[in-house]
Amino acid sequence: MYPPRTSYFFLCLALFLATTMAGIHAYAEGMQTREELLAKIKTLFGEPKNATRLVQDGHIWVDAKRGLVIVDGYVTLRRGQLEMFACPAGTKEHESIVAVFAAARHVHAGLLAAGAESGGPTQFDPYRPASGTTIKVSVLYHDESGKRHIDRAQSWIRDLQSKKEMPFDWVFAGSTFYKDIDTGEPRYLGDAGDLICVANFPAATLDLAVESAAANSGLNFEAMTENIPPMYTPVRLVLRVSNEEPKRSSDGNTAKSVAGDAGQPSSSVPVDNANKPEEVDNVSEITLSKPKSLSESAVSVKPALPEKSKNSAVTDGTSFNVDELFEKPKK
Repeated sequence: MYPPRTSYFFLCLALFLATTMAGIHAYAEGMQTREELLAKIKTLFGEPKNATRLVQDGHIWVDAKRGLVIVDGYVTLRRGQLEMFACPAGTKEHESIVAVFAAARHVHAGLLAAGAESGGPTQFDPYRPASGTTIKVSVLYHDESGKRHIDRAQSWIRDLQSKKEMPFDWVFAGSTFYKDIDTGEPRYLGDAGDLICVANFPAATLDLAVESAAANSGLNFEAMTENIPPMYTPVRLVLRVSNEEPKRSSDGNTAKSVAGDAGQPSSSVPVDNANKPEEVDNVSEITLSKPKSLSESAVSVKPALPEKSKNSAVTDGTSFNVDELFEKPKK
């Protein structure tokens, strides 16, 4: 028999090894699941018509004339408190409802091409809310029977105080850049996970224009499980540029209610009617400009993008063609 201390040591070692192996196994399964999901997405959603793919290795497109950025992903969380609504795949899936197959910097570039203007991320001490063009977010998916649905992203998020759907809009805060200490190259902070946030982060690409705690002990929102499809359901997010002021309160006094907006139903509904598409502008390159603290040069994104919309914000009367966005790929 081993002495008590030795036995305790071996027990701890066994638990550590078991936990480590379980973590490695789960990670490997997660990677495999993402690969399988990407393959499944390709069978459910085709290339959006009248939209231009931004990068070859990302599932993200822009329709500049209608002020849309389209990005594919999957459901990664259905229960628990939230810091994000959406993050890039492989980053913060444990605190986001959706993970997308695109980098945050490419979402940023797409929004610029779609006519949005980045404002600035949340600042603290003193507090200043995030600013920028209002962005409406819709979620397209197929349920288990194959029926098509389109939801407002807010309908998947519950306010912990009111126990109701989150009432606030997102704005294009634009994240920020930092210098890599090893290479000296600028990096986009949102790429680490802070893509579409419900807690205020200085790194957010899209953030709420209201104060929302980021500390785990004081988070304001959770997943509205009953409205969210099963785990790993493939989804297509549609980010639509809006000329509305962001909704900052639940009473609707600050800006008109987003429920029933064109292209933004208040709940899951069949989507058989849609406007006819417009043609795409010519393709060009754009760059992301760094903040003044890093203004010596620009950070080139170099995706192929439609020419930037001439409108600073597309009117909310402009709807997207849902049938096209649900259209299955050609065999």
